[in-house]
Amino acid sequence: MPLASTPELSTVPLLLDRKTVEQHSLRRNEPEWLRASRLAALGRFTPEAWPSGQEEEWRRFPLKDLPPGPIASTLDHLPGIQFKLDADAIAAGVIFKGLTRAALDNPQLVRPHITNGDGISSHAAFRAAADALWSAGSTFVHVPAGVEVRQPLVLDKAWPASDEAMLSRTILVAERDSSVVLVEDLSSEGEAPRLAIPHVEVHVGAGARVWYVGIRRWAPGVLDLGFQRFRSARDSELRSLNVFAGQGRSKVGIESDIEGDGATVKLFGLVAAGDSQRIDVNSFQSLDGRASQSDLLYLSALYERAKAIFYGKIRVEPTSHGTGSYQECRNMLLSDKAGADPIPVLEILTNDVVRCGHGATAGALSDEELFYAMSRGFDRDAAQQLLVHGFFRRVINELKDEHVRQRVLNAVRPRIGNIAEMGVLE
Repeated sequence: MPLASTPELSTVPLLLDRKTVEQHSLRRNEPEWLRASRLAALGRFTPEAWPSGQEEEWRRFPLKDLPPGPIASTLDHLPGIQFKLDADAIAAGVIFKGLTRAALDNPQLVRPHITNGDGISSHAAFRAAADALWSAGSTFVHVPAGVEVRQPLVLDKAWPASDEAMLSRTILVAERDSSVVLVEDLSSEGEAPRLAIPHVEVHVGAGARVWYVGIRRWAPGVLDLGFQRFRSARDSELRSLNVFAGQGRSKVGIESDIEGDGATVKLFGLVAAGDSQRIDVNSFQSLDGRASQSDLLYLSALYERAKAIFYGKIRVEPTSHGTGSYQECRNMLLSDKAGADPIPVLEILTNDVVRCGHGATAGALSDEELFYAMSRGFDRDAAQQLLVHGFFRRVINELKDEHVRQRVLNAVRPRIGNIAEMGVLE
């Protein structure tokens, strides 16, 4: 990726240019309005949007040695990806398809959500890149008002070996009083250095119920700079789970905006990292409604030289009254070379809150914990596995669907082991 010098920043990678964006759209035979949205995103890619490294969110994750591969992918379809709906969901008008296909078939539903440039400020440059050059793996889900999608919608998105960037968009719109579970299992092959920027937007209508589960199993050379934005209307319920497994590095931004009274948000995360992996999450929970609730719980199991960083902020707006929010980040260090930096921040702009707090820990397993597990007949390694599984169960047990639960367990097993093999019932 070429470098340019500016008075403000000494080195700003120029990932985008107008010709690349236009050719990317023309090659895909996209309508003019969709091309215009890509070019609008290009306009948001500015030197000012690129992290300087001085921001609190970026001080612990230096952006250097970016993958040199092409930013525009020539891959338009992922092999094996399937958009499956049951007959009842089809009859009810649920849309579950590739974003390009949806833009052609259902432009009236896609257009209101395709040009939105808002989101967590730390990832503004990467949001512009993803929105300008998204390609294979992009998805659109629309659930009409009052419709309950009974079976989880599951997407296996596996990018073949390459050095091309993996830029994708996922847009989920759940209208009033609907419900849906969406699982995205992201993985890649090969070991070439490459960039991944998955952009996820979830719109939860009034009274709707949504579960979003994102699983990352990137190959070793991947640098993941993805981000997510969740918008919650009144009386809605959103639950999300991010699972960081695999071998790639991730710097992910997560923003949750409560925009109505009586909404509930639960943000969960599991990190199972080893080798020299670095997983860095920065979150922003905004509450702007009466009697709403926004809670976050992230659990990390860190092996070898892995490091987990969490910088999260809760902001309670002056117009919010009677809200509750909590932020909790727990880190289990399974090597004397592993490390964690949990940094919670509270910004409370009203004096009328039911609760607002945070908790953060980072530490090794105690000898007493290991002794208790080993007293049940396990050796030290098996005892450690058992304790890590128990640690993760606090989040795993939130998943009520057995298929989703097993998919999450399968993602973390290569790192934390399989207690079923030890004769312990999962």
